[in-house]
Amino acid sequence: MAHLPGLAIRRIADLHPGAAKTDARDAYVIPDAARGLPHTLRRVDVGDETLAELEVVVGFDVRIPAGLTARAGRLAPRSGGRR
Repeated sequence: MAHLPGLAIRRIADLHPGAAKTDARDAYVIPDAARGLPHTLRRVDVGDETLAELEVVVGFDVRIPAGLTARAGRLAPRSGGRR
């Protein structure tokens, strides 16, 4: 697991076009820095318990859109049925 410090993000963002601080821009800048400038990342040592907690959180976030899609499908009117 690694961390990219906020100041490093801002400096790297200055190398990219645009001036606005937006989530979309950060979503581009951060992985681009991880790929192109891996030395800017700081290692984060975590124990097994922390990793297990992160897996639960990430798994929960992945299941939310799938659940919403399934519910929307059940609520959508069906074509070809009685009127």
